[in-house]
Amino acid sequence: MQLHINHKPQKPLFNIHHKHNVFMVGSCFAENMSEQLLRYKFNVTVNPYGILFNPSSIELLLNDIIDNEQNADEWVLNRGKIYYSYKCHSSVYSNDEKDLLKKIRKAKQSAHQTLSVCDYLFITFGSAFIYEHKEINATVANCHKQASSQFEKRLLTVEEIVFNYRLLIQKLRVFNPRISIVITVSPVKYLKDGLVENNISKSTLLLAANTLKNDGLVDYFPAYELVKDDLRDYRFYKEDMAHPNAQAIKYVWEKFNDTYFDEETILLNKEIEKLNTALNHKILFPESEEAMAFQMSIEKMKRDLMKKHPYLKFY
Repeated sequence: MQLHINHKPQKPLFNIHHKHNVFMVGSCFAENMSEQLLRYKFNVTVNPYGILFNPSSIELLLNDIIDNEQNADEWVLNRGKIYYSYKCHSSVYSNDEKDLLKKIRKAKQSAHQTLSVCDYLFITFGSAFIYEHKEINATVANCHKQASSQFEKRLLTVEEIVFNYRLLIQKLRVFNPRISIVITVSPVKYLKDGLVENNISKSTLLLAANTLKNDGLVDYFPAYELVKDDLRDYRFYKEDMAHPNAQAIKYVWEKFNDTYFDEETILLNKEIEKLNTALNHKILFPESEEAMAFQMSIEKMKRDLMKKHPYLKFY
């Protein structure tokens, strides 16, 4: 009995190796896949401003990183003696405004350097709904629990996403001519918007991504379709019925492997997994000779892998 489609995404003309630099921005797919890539010792940069949901905020982030203006207005607000930026997720904060600005500018500077040499950029759209701050007159990445009267909520159109991303991609390729760009749409459901509204939002993102792909500007990875149409069962969602659970994330990761990794990379991942298993082994008596010998064997595994693959980073 076949319980799901087992969709096989189309393989692109490139493969991702451990020696490549990967940059991921956007919604939860970026976080979930980057966690797996880091587990297998890929060189990954993810969400310098925290999780971002809408295409406009992701576009602003990437323009910020390319321009790298250290004196730019970071749209800071003070909420309950904690400082946030409207450009960033709420995970980026400080109890001191100068410290927050320092954090943002340091993240921007570091991301500027890594984006300039990255091989693959993954952009994950989460929602086509944006919130425009009336006073700032700009789209915010996060409302930070401010009064709804300060914002105007609206749905982006396919045309404006495509127009802005054509300009952004042109700018990215001048900044980094080696870059390949992949767009995905997050399978996370934004149920607070409403079920119908969530589907309209996702449809807008899918149409925009498809237009950019047909223009030859990006590749597309079907994370949304793998969960929504391949697995297609609430067994694969968390209790909130909105976020994919660990099983779904594992399934998407396996499809990511099949799509972007060649046999050499897959074999190296298996070697690294052996090391990860050893590192996660619980040692009951660390002072024992057996434990010390085991620890020495782990260090030897690391050295051997680094000698054979000098681009791996274990420390």
